[in-house]
Amino acid sequence: MSLDTIVERSASALGYPPVTHGLLNRYFDATELEIAPSARISIGCLLRNRVDIGPYARLSRGCILDGDVSIGRRTNLEPDCDLVGEVEIGNFCAIARESTFQQTNHRIDQPSMQIRLYEEVLDSELPPTADGPISVGSDVWIGTGATILSGVTIGDGAVVGAGAVVTRDVEPYSIVGGVPADRIGWRFPPEIRSWLLELEWWEWSDRRIRKNRAFFERRLDDTGDVPFARAAPID
Repeated sequence: MSLDTIVERSASALGYPPVTHGLLNRYFDATELEIAPSARISIGCLLRNRVDIGPYARLSRGCILDGDVSIGRRTNLEPDCDLVGEVEIGNFCAIARESTFQQTNHRIDQPSMQIRLYEEVLDSELPPTADGPISVGSDVWIGTGATILSGVTIGDGAVVGAGAVVTRDVEPYSIVGGVPADRIGWRFPPEIRSWLLELEWWEWSDRRIRKNRAFFERRLDDTGDVPFARAAPID
């Protein structure tokens, strides 16, 4: 077993404590970890290449982040999520177990699609293809076993149903589901959606969120709630 493998497995088994960040950044040429001190990474996770994990984010066991991956403040990844390629997830997101974010794809325009054949038999390469980065806004809920594919942007406040395969962009505050995923509803009426997008509460400090407890504990069922909501936020 190589030294690189030993170091990587040890960091994973320990949950990437701060002492391992410098070692990985120093001895792994392709690795660049930026992990906030308050972030929590469970044992058995694997972080490779460029990974940025924001304050108070939580990664449950078995998550794999491999690529140019950014996780926002207080976002949760439940067990066994895979994020591969260029993936950005915003603040306060809830990513359910076994969700997959697959930004790169196999090429299908050459005689074989298997990367291993090109590397081991032909001593060559079969570079992956992609339609662009995956971008997920803030306050997004991704249901269990959902798959988000290359080039997709998911807007703030959206909901992706369990088992959905998302192949195209998802509008803010929409609810999508199915294979391929399609819109099946909205979280709020248009006026409330527009106001929340302007408010961007997910950029507030924890202190400001606590001071606005009444706002967060109230349902926003219809446009009649908008006057209350507009008056609610305080610094």
